[in-house]
Amino acid sequence: MSEQTIQEGLYSIPVQLDKYICRSLGATTIKDLVKNKEVTGLTIKECDKIKANRPDVLILNKDKQIVVFIEMKEPDKLKTEKLQRLAKYQELGVARQVKAKIYMLSDGETFIWINPITGARITDENDKPITRKINPKNLSPEQNKELAEFIDDVCYCINDSNNKIMPKEYIDPTPLAQKVARILQNMSLSSAKNSLYTFVEFFTFKFLSDISVLRGIYSFEGIYSVYAEQSSKDAFIQYLTTVRKKLLELFPYNPEDGTTIINGRIFHTETDDIGNPVIHESSADCFGKLLDCFKEYEDEHGKFLYINKDFKSKLFETFMKNSTDKDGMGQFFTPLKVVQEMVRMVDVKEGMSICDPACGVGKFLLEAASKISSPFYFENGKLKAKIELVGMEKKMEDNTYDLTTILAKSNMLIYYSDLFKNNCDSIEKIQELSEQLLNKVITSSHTTLGTLENLYLDKYDLILANPPYYQSAAISEASKSVKIYGTETKAYTSGGRGIEALFTEWIVKSIKKGGIANIILPDGIFTNIGNNKLKQLIIENCYIDSIISLPVGTFFNTPKKTFILTIHKRTEEEMNKIQSYPVYTYLCSTIGETMDTYRFDIDENDLHDAVDLYNLYRGNKENKIAISAVNDNPRAKLIPVDKFGIEENWNIELFWSDEEKIELGIKKKDTIMSLEEFHGYISELIDDIKNYQEAIECLK
Repeated sequence: MSEQTIQEGLYSIPVQLDKYICRSLGATTIKDLVKNKEVTGLTIKECDKIKANRPDVLILNKDKQIVVFIEMKEPDKLKTEKLQRLAKYQELGVARQVKAKIYMLSDGETFIWINPITGARITDENDKPITRKINPKNLSPEQNKELAEFIDDVCYCINDSNNKIMPKEYIDPTPLAQKVARILQNMSLSSAKNSLYTFVEFFTFKFLSDISVLRGIYSFEGIYSVYAEQSSKDAFIQYLTTVRKKLLELFPYNPEDGTTIINGRIFHTETDDIGNPVIHESSADCFGKLLDCFKEYEDEHGKFLYINKDFKSKLFETFMKNSTDKDGMGQFFTPLKVVQEMVRMVDVKEGMSICDPACGVGKFLLEAASKISSPFYFENGKLKAKIELVGMEKKMEDNTYDLTTILAKSNMLIYYSDLFKNNCDSIEKIQELSEQLLNKVITSSHTTLGTLENLYLDKYDLILANPPYYQSAAISEASKSVKIYGTETKAYTSGGRGIEALFTEWIVKSIKKGGIANIILPDGIFTNIGNNKLKQLIIENCYIDSIISLPVGTFFNTPKKTFILTIHKRTEEEMNKIQSYPVYTYLCSTIGETMDTYRFDIDENDLHDAVDLYNLYRGNKENKIAISAVNDNPRAKLIPVDKFGIEENWNIELFWSDEEKIELGIKKKDTIMSLEEFHGYISELIDDIKNYQEAIECLK
């Protein structure tokens, strides 16, 4: 079979490979393609220097630049390593001249991937040569997309000193955030909260530029060139009047809550009577400094293509830890390690409806969705979903722009960057992603009750949440008039203490029969007798699968003692049956990171061990080996379900003796307290006094 027959059988003229185009050239020269503007990135003068101007196949990107240069050979020309070396050097120089990212030799079956810069074979992570076929005519649209992403990964990894596909490096730009925080907070009247707003928008602008959603004059590079060639004021005006307009075109406001991925308050710029920005020199200078900061970071660390998933949570500590305006904001930052372990405790399947009624930055939903392969994908130009995600949050500020929701939507961009990156050529697809992934998944309510205002019975398969816990007379009073949707029945009848009790009742009633809830709750839910009716609701409607004690300090900015409660809502068949298995309990002292403002990773992680053991037990509740594994672990106990009665104290730490707690390091022998321990003790004592006061009120 001739080379021409082989290449026409694979490609014909031309063949689409997702966002790439495969062109089989035949008699056409590269110079002809450049003249006709079918290929960019080369000049006519450069074409004149190319020795062999007729490559067999080119793969071009969206900008018509050459990405892959393929030289087709007859099978007997590649059957030995010596012949492969000879064939490689015939066109290697040409591949370099046309600036191809990848050079490839093929006989239709064998594909040899070569780094044209070094001339070496491209290898995988295990140093094995890549032999993947480029055969777009024989692949489904999904396989074509996956192959295009593989080409992306190869281009991203190889360079003049590397021939190997490396694991994606997820950068953590926290040092950049710290530097920017210092600059922004030095501005007059720029609070920590406003500085955080500004950083999130600027970061999003850079991120969208790096994944090619923003290009040309709308991109970071475009604005930076205005800054470098003209002035910071010109760049700032261009950003405010051009880039932000483009961002709002691609990511329209959600009409229900008025939020998008940007906040409208970058540097808190004023506008004149006709809506034009009033530019202060100090703001323009600061804008220039931020451009320099981000450019320097990129020069050192590379583009923002793969971002650490916990980065957005760390922003709170970076900007707010020494601030006086952080009240009401810390509740939405559950440590990612805790989120991931809680998601490991449940099964996530296609077709499920998953809800977080106090979603914060959306990590519970995003981590749950990540257990499904390609949970969102395009088919025939329409975005499809394998699961339903529902994230709700109460607006925490009195202005139009809600930081919590902005952070959540920005977090969605990070988790699903490949979807945005792979569809960046289509404004319509970006807008659909914005509507379906951002506006419909994440919503915020501007009412007093927020999420609690609407309660639908038996609606969700899985609820994952860390609801807020505080007292609010206004919310408690407003909740009394809420009805279960479609009925005249009062929604909240348990009379629980605190907002956390209302959320717990909402969760129990909202789970479908047979569904699961895995939620974080403060100790008052378990210990306060004012919550006895709430306990009764849980017992009557659910099986208690697990209670895991988290260490004090797990959550930034709160000294409260918290627990993970896992409940299984009874099916119709289970309604009148006594729970037949004991409750899995575990005491954690560590969560895999330091419990201070720095949150450094550490090896010690009791929570991970607790979840491993729980997963062994939950799938084998009557298996002697599983039961023995739990009983042999000093941090775990299987507690009979009758110990969790309506009148009982559900604080699982009471099931361990003082001697056991001392052995585990949870309790100390002596009574000498450090300042930090004393602070925690006083906080717990104050909580206890409040609980007693509430209990007395209930008994009146």
